[in-house]
Amino acid sequence: MLIFKINQNKLSEIDYESFVRDEESIFLFILNPNELMDINGHFHFNYETINDCIHNDDTPKVEIYENYSFGILNIIDASQDTYSFDELDFYLTKNCLLLVTKTDLSIIGDVIKDVNSKGSMILSLDRILYTLFDKMSAKDYQMLSDLEAEIQDVEVDVIEGKTKDYISDIVNLKKKLLFLKKHYEPLLDIIEDITENSNNVLDDKSTTYFIILFNRIERLNRKVGNLRDYVTQIRESYQAQLDLNLNNTMKLFTVITAIFLPLTLIVGWYGMNFSTMPELHWEYGYAFVIALSISVFIICIWFFKKKKLM
Repeated sequence: MLIFKINQNKLSEIDYESFVRDEESIFLFILNPNELMDINGHFHFNYETINDCIHNDDTPKVEIYENYSFGILNIIDASQDTYSFDELDFYLTKNCLLLVTKTDLSIIGDVIKDVNSKGSMILSLDRILYTLFDKMSAKDYQMLSDLEAEIQDVEVDVIEGKTKDYISDIVNLKKKLLFLKKHYEPLLDIIEDITENSNNVLDDKSTTYFIILFNRIERLNRKVGNLRDYVTQIRESYQAQLDLNLNNTMKLFTVITAIFLPLTLIVGWYGMNFSTMPELHWEYGYAFVIALSISVFIICIWFFKKKKLM
């Protein structure tokens, strides 16, 4: 467990006993669920919220209580081909911000480093919480730009008619975008509820930060929606390309069948072997049938080329 006292616009690490003795300062806690249970006798947080921290199986949300706010956040891990997330929970009271996590999240270190590097900035719990949300979305524009470039590459390949099964690529892109959609929509609700400040744990001046943040997340969510429409259009184009290829294949088979149909008729005609058929006893009968078959083949090829069916 780490406890930081906000002193002279900087974070100073202290121990728990020093925190208990100081009732006037503001503090930042970084701890795990078990440590939260150990000190909950001081804060008296609702047990259901602690249970949410322990099990990490709830959706992102914020719950407003009389003296504090509790929130569940999902921190995106985009380092792998398939996106995943780590849960980060927080409690915001009048003088404490508690960040609860089961794992060592790099974003927490980034927040502390960012806060300490801005010595001239007036520090507050609201500002630290805003910095956390800001870090959550700081790299999202680049992430969405990379996704857009990936989608464009698939589109170019589909238009050029490259022979590859793009279904898996399209499905993977749709999964990523759906993942982001499920991330941004509850995040918007969380920021909106925090901005309302119904329990007055935020400074009224700080709500401006969260309004700016809300607008940014809303733009990201709209961009995700646009990219989902983009992928849908590519899927439809790819399906149209598959249908066109299938039509060309069926047309080829139809032309081949049409060419061999009259040849089949000739074979069937002269295969009847009636004794009165003059060609059976004609000296040039065999050569005549060969010449007739070749002529029919050439005429069919010429006809289909003229009609641009080949």
